[in-house]
Amino acid sequence: MNPSKQKIVVTGASSFVGCHLTQGLSRINEWNVIPLGSKNSKDYKNNQIQRIEFSGKKKKWAVLDLRDEVGVKQFIRKFRPDIWVHHAGHASNYASPKYNVKDGYDTNVAPIRYIFKSLAENGCRGVIVTGSSLEYSNTDKVCLESDSCIPETPYGQSKLLETLTALEMSDRFDLPTRIARLFIPFGPLDNPNKLIHYVIDRLKNQTAVDLSPCKQKRDFIYINDVVKAYSLLIKDLDRGGAEIFNVCSGQAISLENIINLIAEAIGAHKGLLNFGARTMRQGEQMISYGSNYKARETLEWEPGKVEEGLLKLINY
Repeated sequence: MNPSKQKIVVTGASSFVGCHLTQGLSRINEWNVIPLGSKNSKDYKNNQIQRIEFSGKKKKWAVLDLRDEVGVKQFIRKFRPDIWVHHAGHASNYASPKYNVKDGYDTNVAPIRYIFKSLAENGCRGVIVTGSSLEYSNTDKVCLESDSCIPETPYGQSKLLETLTALEMSDRFDLPTRIARLFIPFGPLDNPNKLIHYVIDRLKNQTAVDLSPCKQKRDFIYINDVVKAYSLLIKDLDRGGAEIFNVCSGQAISLENIINLIAEAIGAHKGLLNFGARTMRQGEQMISYGSNYKARETLEWEPGKVEEGLLKLINY
């Protein structure tokens, strides 16, 4: 098959990462990308409307509740996708112990079984599933794809069960699968309340920012690098089998360092940064970062520097 003619379904297309995958996969390889959401494109609000417009695929927007087994089977039978990018999931309150475990199971885990079965029956070439760094155990060491995982958060437990179910279904139906275990993506059209966007907005307006001590270290990855990784994972499906790949920068950078870089790039006075004005979340992990060695070696993927991504976002 001509690679440019491949039909790719991207679920969760109204999300930050989902809209960039829809737009980016179409642009990089001229693939025929079908964005999938849980409701009509006109029924979304706020920044989700911007995301759908950004994707450039509003006319191709498809609606499907992935919890509807009959509807899923009918959709797959009708569209017969070559590639299924499974990015949709229940992530509300993902960092909270109050994360709704039932909704997480019903959305993140249960549909995997009948989605894989139906895809295999309709000639799908492979599946990409978005995983999460929160699947890993709480450790100050670099996270490897081969690590045993004992996630501490309910969301992380839900995502790990999704990964394990996908690997099981891949083996059962001989459907090539790649898990993109994503760390912390950032870029245009992300939630404006997230730290990087919040700090950029406040500093551009010369407004003080109340912060925790920000000594936590995290692994940030610019969204364009994420899209490139997914495009390479799609091509890697030709090797068959099922594998996990970290999608990360491979660096543990303190939030304090990230924020200072933003201030320098904007030219904001450091006095606007009130470090220590807020307390850290109770039980918050101090360090979390992954190894991207496997992705770099196997996929020949080279992510850019975090500093470069910050400049692109600031100037967007």
